[in-house]
Amino acid sequence: MNNLLKTNIKLMVCRKSTKLSAAFAVFMALLVAFTNNSSDELTWYTMFSGPVTLVMVLSAVGGLFLSRDYSNKTIRNKLTVGHKRTDIYLANQITEILFFCIPIILYFVTSSVLNYILIGTNGTVMSDIFRNIAVCIIAVISLSALTTFIAMTVKSSAGGILPIVLMYPLLMFSVMIDEFPEIKWLQTVGDMIPLSQIAMLLMPDKNAALHIMYSLIVTALFIIAGIASFRKADLK
Repeated sequence: MNNLLKTNIKLMVCRKSTKLSAAFAVFMALLVAFTNNSSDELTWYTMFSGPVTLVMVLSAVGGLFLSRDYSNKTIRNKLTVGHKRTDIYLANQITEILFFCIPIILYFVTSSVLNYILIGTNGTVMSDIFRNIAVCIIAVISLSALTTFIAMTVKSSAGGILPIVLMYPLLMFSVMIDEFPEIKWLQTVGDMIPLSQIAMLLMPDKNAALHIMYSLIVTALFIIAGIASFRKADLK
């Protein structure tokens, strides 16, 4: 699997879309910080408004990267030279995790530096900020597992488009949770959905451990289901 992973990472790094995604993460951090600072609304929690948009871009770019394996018939070539299907899937999954997490980390590093320069840390509970960041990163990993599952299951260029299409109803569901806080089952389902977790980080996350646990479960389920589906898939 090491060779598969090295090849994937090399291809991902060489693509312009990957570099643009990293640049977009830094741009989003600058935009969020300076826009909120100009309106005197900048706090350490406003930086959590950016990852929702960023992850939707990453899902589209990451999904298209994996779908190229099918459009270019690279998948069959990998199987022909003796790579196991499980190894192919896991190599793709690890690549997607790196692709999602590196821009998100760049975003938080840039945002943190800007926040420190512009408003300092007075009155901010940094342990809560780090807890929110941890929830966000684990949720992003879970969304990378969803993107990999879709891209590897659809087996066409549509696999690169469907992840971002799916993000929109998930985002709308997050809005519903905010609008109807009295509906308990909405809150419970929202705790389980990674995108909803990210959307709720504009304040300290009081259930960080629970949200991280749910994201890890969702990640594991998508990886297991993806491997099982890919092992039985007809790739002829």
